[in-house]
Amino acid sequence: MKKLFIICSISFLGSALTAQDYAKNSFGLNTSGPFPAAGLQWNHQLSEKTTLTAFYGQAVEADWTTDDAYYPANDPADAIQGYTGTTFQSSSWTGFLLNYRPLENFDAFRVAGGMGVGRLGGTLEGIDDGHEYFINGHGPFAYMGVGYGLKPVKGFQWGVDIGWLRAPGFTVETDGLDASAAAARMELVKRNHELSFFPNAQITVAWGF
Repeated sequence: MKKLFIICSISFLGSALTAQDYAKNSFGLNTSGPFPAAGLQWNHQLSEKTTLTAFYGQAVEADWTTDDAYYPANDPADAIQGYTGTTFQSSSWTGFLLNYRPLENFDAFRVAGGMGVGRLGGTLEGIDDGHEYFINGHGPFAYMGVGYGLKPVKGFQWGVDIGWLRAPGFTVETDGLDASAAAARMELVKRNHELSFFPNAQITVAWGF
């Protein structure tokens, strides 16, 4: 009986969604991770199967306070020093995505890919040397992933996306003028370039019209 109820419920929801009117456009709000961020997006249907998405996002500043090496996943014994400070200062991005629904009987599933430009910034202070280090990642980036939801229907829409971002290159500047500051700067450049791919997860709510 329980299984029958579940099957009927799924069938009812599916038929209800099918009965909704087709929406050519939608406007949405999203939140993403693993680092906290929020954004806006506009979705336009090129066809019933293909959606063009224009987006803008901005990260939430985060305190970096640790006695461990920068990116603790690395062996602390290999690091010059630990750092404290703020990451994702004035960090934002904008770009375009193409979403395609390849399955006839499962049109909530999407594959997505696109690109944009962005900036990831931060200011850290060396725990041992007291110098400031200014991290700046800027330039083009690429994204690819899969999603579920955001079907092109009028009214309320929702969706979940997961994928990978190919980050822009990073530069590091410092107010230190000695050899130890130069070595620490090079270490930060190396560590940031080791993380050239970032996982990304996103939840979106939108309104179709």
